[in-house]
Amino acid sequence: MSMRQVFWDGKEQNQTLYHDITERKQVEHALKLSERNFRNSMDSSTFGIRISNQNDHTSYANKALLEIFGYENIDEVKKSPPQEHYSPAAHTSWVMRHEKLLRGEPMPKQVDIDIIRKDGTIRNLDVSMRDVFWDGQQQFQTLYNDITERKAAEAAFHESEEKYRLIVENSSDIIFTLNGAGDFIYISAAVKNVLGYNATDLIGRPFRSVLHPDDIKIVQEAIQRNIIDGHQAPGGTEYRVRHITGEWRWHNGTGNTVRDANGKFLYFIGMGRDITEMKRLAEETKRTNEKLNIMIKKLEEQQRQNSILTEMRDMLQACSKMEETAPIIMGSMKKLFPASQGALFLLSNSRSDLESVVTWGDFPTGSENNIFSPDACWGLRRGRAHVVEDVSVGPICPHLIHTTPAPYVCLPLMAKGDILGLLHLKNAFNTNGSGNQEIADLKQMATTLSEYLSLSIANVKLSESLSKQSIQDPQTGLYNRRFMEESLQREITRAARKQTPIGIIMGDLDHFKKFNDVYGHAAGDKIISEIGKLFNDKFRGSDIACRYGGEEFLIILPETSPEDTFKRAEALREEIKKLEMVFQGQILGIITWVSPLIPKMGLEWMSC
Repeated sequence: MSMRQVFWDGKEQNQTLYHDITERKQVEHALKLSERNFRNSMDSSTFGIRISNQNDHTSYANKALLEIFGYENIDEVKKSPPQEHYSPAAHTSWVMRHEKLLRGEPMPKQVDIDIIRKDGTIRNLDVSMRDVFWDGQQQFQTLYNDITERKAAEAAFHESEEKYRLIVENSSDIIFTLNGAGDFIYISAAVKNVLGYNATDLIGRPFRSVLHPDDIKIVQEAIQRNIIDGHQAPGGTEYRVRHITGEWRWHNGTGNTVRDANGKFLYFIGMGRDITEMKRLAEETKRTNEKLNIMIKKLEEQQRQNSILTEMRDMLQACSKMEETAPIIMGSMKKLFPASQGALFLLSNSRSDLESVVTWGDFPTGSENNIFSPDACWGLRRGRAHVVEDVSVGPICPHLIHTTPAPYVCLPLMAKGDILGLLHLKNAFNTNGSGNQEIADLKQMATTLSEYLSLSIANVKLSESLSKQSIQDPQTGLYNRRFMEESLQREITRAARKQTPIGIIMGDLDHFKKFNDVYGHAAGDKIISEIGKLFNDKFRGSDIACRYGGEEFLIILPETSPEDTFKRAEALREEIKKLEMVFQGQILGIITWVSPLIPKMGLEWMSC
């Protein structure tokens, strides 16, 4: 509404004008509402929005813009507009675009730029510009879309894709894809180096066309299972592929099915690795390991044998009598050769034959196999081990003609060229013309075994001989005075402890000095020897017959009553009385005197 003075009807009056502005008000209200909504939408937008005039003075900046550039408020935007944060290259580009804008030249409405935030980080932005009517004048609206993450993702994807391409193209393994029919739709360039084919020669051809006929089924089944349920054989599938030369090469294949977002089959991607050389090396390694295991077992066996031999040697060194050696040697041979049979033979005192002292296994017990002359063994004839691996070739020792044919070895036991005995070992297996491992191993240790046994037996024999010489009278074979004194003290102490009687017979040859003077000392020695033989024949193994002096004798009778002692003394006197000895054509007469000492119990004595 408006008023003014007018001259109307010859007088001054007020003129009031009424203008209906309802629609304008509605339009203005709508515009204000639209502007408010527009501002609200810009304020809440995730895009950075800036309104500026032609002089690039900022009229408006939303919160997203502040966050993108790192501003704290709009005053910072007005003082330091966004282009001041552009990277050098982006700023140069902006200057050129702005000059075009001022000249009215066309310019791109959208560009990608890099900015440097206040904290120094670099962001990638997508920038677009358009004309807007703002605050009653024509201005520019610039949208800033932060595409840093998208750019990073695109770069990572590109890098990954490039790496994959490089991996595939430079891999020494063959990488390929198959369609649903099993035909090649892609194959890497490695196929040229591995199989000699050009990749283009195989595209469109069935995979089975290069597979070994015997391996087609296993490969097809592996691929089908993967397509159906995604199964992959642990460690892959091994198969043979034909080289362009016709050679079959071993490959190890793995793969997986590729599907679209709806699960529809697209293609099968696989990888094949040439393992021909690896399989050859594995086979060689297997053979080498088998040989190594054999060597280790052989060394372990040798160590076991050496341990047994050492134990045997130590035990034999501790023996003082020959009868103690036989069970030790038998036990050691059973440990060394558990599948064999054998015997230990020792040379008799007459040195005319060998007789077994111990046997083991199923060695025959007949006399024809256990007593033979030295000439009946090839080992003793030659003075070294005689090994027979094939009994059909021989020669077979004559002392074995009554035994079952089987590979065997005869080890002579010798010391300083003298025969001590023989160790015979026969394998329990039937001959097969090639012998067996036990006999072959025995060849290697025959010398050591023979030396061990020979030296040990010789030492025991020597020890036994020296022991006998120290306690035995050489002329009569009876025990000497030293042994008598030791035995007498021992038996008396035993009798006292056990409360048992002990009998002692002591006697001498009467007038023996006169006898020597009449017939000579040689005749006297003859009588002494015969008395010794008589005593050895008449007394028990537990009795101890001794030569006490020149013509004096003493017999210890453990656990013998006085009555029995007296009876045996009298019987001995009668035996000596009956002796008829002839020396140099003369009959020698002997006068004896016997006086038994008879302990009642322990150390209480009575004399007869």
